[in-house]
Amino acid sequence: MTDEDLTRSQELQIEANNRLIEELAGKNKKLDDSRKRFQDLVDQLPCVVIRFDEQRQIQYVNKTWSAFLGGEISSILGMYLEDLVHEEDRSHLARSLSKNSTVELRFKTDCGDYRWMRFSWQLVQESVYQGLLVDLMETRELEELLRRSQKMEAIGRLSGGVAHNFNNLLTVIMASGDRLSNAISETNIGAAKEVERIQFAVREAARVTTQLLAFSRQQVLSPSNWDMNDVLSDGEILLHDLVKTHGVELSILKSEVGDLPIHVDKSQINQVLMNLVLNARDAIKGRGFITVSIDKTMVTRQEAADHDLDPGEFAILRVQDDGMGMAPHILEKIFEPFFTTKDIDQGIGFGLATSYGIMQQSGGFIRVASLEGVGSTFEVLLPICHSVDSPIEEEQVSAEPTKKIARILVVDDEEMILELTCDALKEEGHAVVGVTSTEDAIAQLSGEAGEFDLLITDVVMPGGGGRRLVDLVHSRAPQTQIIIVSGYDRDFLGDDQSCGTFMQKPYAIADLLDQVQSVLSKVIPGKP
Repeated sequence: MTDEDLTRSQELQIEANNRLIEELAGKNKKLDDSRKRFQDLVDQLPCVVIRFDEQRQIQYVNKTWSAFLGGEISSILGMYLEDLVHEEDRSHLARSLSKNSTVELRFKTDCGDYRWMRFSWQLVQESVYQGLLVDLMETRELEELLRRSQKMEAIGRLSGGVAHNFNNLLTVIMASGDRLSNAISETNIGAAKEVERIQFAVREAARVTTQLLAFSRQQVLSPSNWDMNDVLSDGEILLHDLVKTHGVELSILKSEVGDLPIHVDKSQINQVLMNLVLNARDAIKGRGFITVSIDKTMVTRQEAADHDLDPGEFAILRVQDDGMGMAPHILEKIFEPFFTTKDIDQGIGFGLATSYGIMQQSGGFIRVASLEGVGSTFEVLLPICHSVDSPIEEEQVSAEPTKKIARILVVDDEEMILELTCDALKEEGHAVVGVTSTEDAIAQLSGEAGEFDLLITDVVMPGGGGRRLVDLVHSRAPQTQIIIVSGYDRDFLGDDQSCGTFMQKPYAIADLLDQVQSVLSKVIPGKP
């Protein structure tokens, strides 16, 4: 081979090597690009990818680890799975690894807290295991929200049932006390004093049942349209009186965003405001500050759904204090009836529970933020309506109406209430028939003497209840007037709220007699 041929061969070899190098470089670049794309994909997964060996020592985690649990990835490598799991969950981890099952565990975050995650794994090669950690915090929070909602709903139903039964007893005590008071001679001062005590105790007990019904959203409200600024103005003097002797400075800031029309029972919203200010006052030891302010905000679809409301513009009534604040375990219980952190002589734990029920019944809700040692902020949110109506003044009646005498059917499954009601009506001159069941009432209405001017019936009774009886009267004797009584609220009547005059127990017999005359004046105006 000549020198020329050798040189040519070497040149060809160099050219082939260069092409091979270029080809390998291109393949390496594609491999690097592919590896980078894969790594980016893994790092952007909404779950943690983790690799560990047979000793459960961590070899790899993706960047999602830092997003969920914090800390640098380099600080995690070389650690053992058991070291990252809550000590109470380590037995669950061991059981999962032995049975190849999915398990929910609490993993330690960089700041020392714990985060619930679902852990699953598989063997990917000899002595190398790969697992996935799926974040469960949002699910857990929704579950906790549902649990609290169900708990409050159950307590509400219990409170409403207790209040209903208690109101029946109070009606008997109140009516008997009134009748006893009328029967006592004016000279018997001692007996009159005892009756006054009974009547006072009944009124206080009725106030407690009203609070129970407020919490369970079963009290009777009389809503109308008001401006939030006017509601606050009406209660301003009383609020200052509540705090002026306690070394607390109260600031009231009116809205800077104009009118905020709301559809509420103003007296009930004033009750909520008073409860929140009293709560703030009692949370301040020594001198402090309470600020009451008004604003408006947009409630998002998610937050509105959490409270079963429609999203939109809401008015905010905010009560902020610099008191002792509350720890998280206290904060989650504050709306439960009878729960209180105060001394026994300072409250029975009804103020916030009542406020919670009033807001639920008024179509709003309450936000709370509190930090122990710093203070608390309560926000009352109510949906903004489109117009503000002026309160309607009641017409003045100049002359007492003439008493009307009528044939009345009284239905109540509580025999003592039935007897007291019938006796009082008979003393007024009415022809009265009293029965304790829906079936007996239907029999009276179907009999030969079944024409009645007025039906007085309880709502909740065995055998279909008063609502069934009301429907029957409407169909068979539409001329008969109806007074419905109940220890529950008017919502128990269902969708049709115009089926009769409603009276909530407990009530005074005198109030019932007045209501009877008012109803009878419409049905038999010419009858003496």
